Amino acid sequence: MKIKHRFAFNTKRNNIRLFLDKHGIKYKAMHDYSIFYLYDDNDVFDLINDFMISNNETSIATPIYTKKELESAQWLTIKSGWNSLYPQPINQPSYIYTTYDMTNYCGGNPNLYNEKIGEWYREHDLPFYLCEKGLVQKDGFVLKKEPNWGSRGFTMLFWVTDELFISPKTEEVLNNNLRGIVYFPVYNKSKKMFDNVKQIYINNYVNKGLCIDSIERIYTCPICGFIKYWPKIGPIRFRKEIFENIDVDIVKTTDKFWERECDSLILVTNKFYKTIINAKLDRGLFFEPIELI
Repeated sequence: MKIKHRFAFNTKRNNIRLFLDKHGIKYKAMHDYSIFYLYDDNDVFDLINDFMISNNETSIATPIYTKKELESAQWLTIKSGWNSLYPQPINQPSYIYTTYDMTNYCGGNPNLYNEKIGEWYREHDLPFYLCEKGLVQKDGFVLKKEPNWGSRGFTMLFWVTDELFISPKTEEVLNNNLRGIVYFPVYNKSKKMFDNVKQIYINNYVNKGLCIDSIERIYTCPICGFIKYWPKIGPIRFRKEIFENIDVDIVKTTDKFWERECDSLILVTNKFYKTIINAKLDRGLFFEPIELI
C-alpha cells in the first residue's frame, strides 16, 4: 500500500507555484485553483507536504493497494466513486422522512432556520453537531430517473454513502454467484418501480468490533451520547471473531462512521470481490482490504 495525496491551492498564490516549480512538481490550473498529486513515497514528499501545511494547505489522502493485497484479503470495504443521482424529494419533507423510519432518530444539534424571523438558531445551547443516528430504511428510494449505466454496474447516491445501487447485468451476476443478496425496488417520482435499477438491501450486520488502533477521531453526540468514528488511513482493523458466524457475502458494520454522517461501512467477501472483478463490473468501484485481528 502507498498513499496518494491530492493537494489544491489558489492559483494566484505565486509563492506556492514557484516552490513547486523549483522542485519539479507539476500542477494543473483549474480556473481559480490548481491541483497536484503526490505519493507518500516520493523523495520530496515530506518537503512539499511541510511547505503546504505551513501555507495552510493540507491534502486529501487516498490509500492505493496492490493487486496482491486486494486479492489476498478475506474481507474488503466497497464503495462507488460514481454518485449519479440525488434521492427524492430534495425539499421538505425530504427523502429522509419518506424513506426511513425515524422512531429512534437523533439529529444532534444542527443549525435550524426560522423562516418567520429569517435567522438561524440551534435548539440546544451547545456546539453545532450532526448525529443522524437511528435511521432505519422502511421503503425504496425515489429517483428522478434511472442511472445511465454505460459500462458501470454500481452507483451510490449523493448524501447516501452506505447503500449500493446496481444495474440489471450486475443483478444477474450477483444472483448466480453470491449468498445473502436481497434487493429493494427503486421508484420514480410517481412511485412506479424502475426496471433498470435496484438497491442492494443489506440487512446483515457484523457486531461492533472496530479495533482502537484504527480510530483517528471519535465523535460523541452531545444530545444522545451516540459514538461515531473517523478511521485512520490504511486497512481498517476489526476483531476477527465478529465474522465467525457470517454466512453471507455482503454485510454492514454496526460501528458507524464520519463526522457529519452516521454511516456503516459496507463489507464484502473475497468471493464477492473476485466475482465483480472477473465480470468486469468494477468500473468506478473502490475496494480496501480490512485486517482481522
